[in-house]
Amino acid sequence: MFNADQLNSLYRYCFSLTGEEHESYDLLQTGIEKFLNIDNGKVENKSAYIKRIIRNHYIDECRKRSKVDEEQFDETVTYVDMNTDSLEKIVASQYQLEAVWQQLTVSEREIMYFWAVEGYTTDELADFLELPRGTLLSKIHRLRKRLEKQFDESNREVAS
Repeated sequence: MFNADQLNSLYRYCFSLTGEEHESYDLLQTGIEKFLNIDNGKVENKSAYIKRIIRNHYIDECRKRSKVDEEQFDETVTYVDMNTDSLEKIVASQYQLEAVWQQLTVSEREIMYFWAVEGYTTDELADFLELPRGTLLSKIHRLRKRLEKQFDESNREVAS
């Protein structure tokens, strides 16, 4: 059905939507269950079809719960101070990425996932998201500008 690479890709997509590990696993499991319950022998592009199932299910769940993105504090994460410059840079970069990622909306994370991680072309992405190509390009442009600004601000905080 799906190999390990495809499942990992689907998990990353789920994570781009939810932003949470456990919720991503639940979303992936539900998506696969729904996919298996349909007559998938007629489906030409199984990967795109299951992503559509996952996306629609996630939107439905958000509507049901009226889910609001909340910033969560993870008390289990601890950082070890090893006094090495390279480790500090890695932790700072990871912190910056996590902080910026949490500030993105679900639709922005979805665009970033397909565009930057999966390498979709803008035409493919516009088709999948059912957006006009010009609208998608505008969203990507605004997202890039916003990320550049956030990384600049974040770098200033780390440097001080």
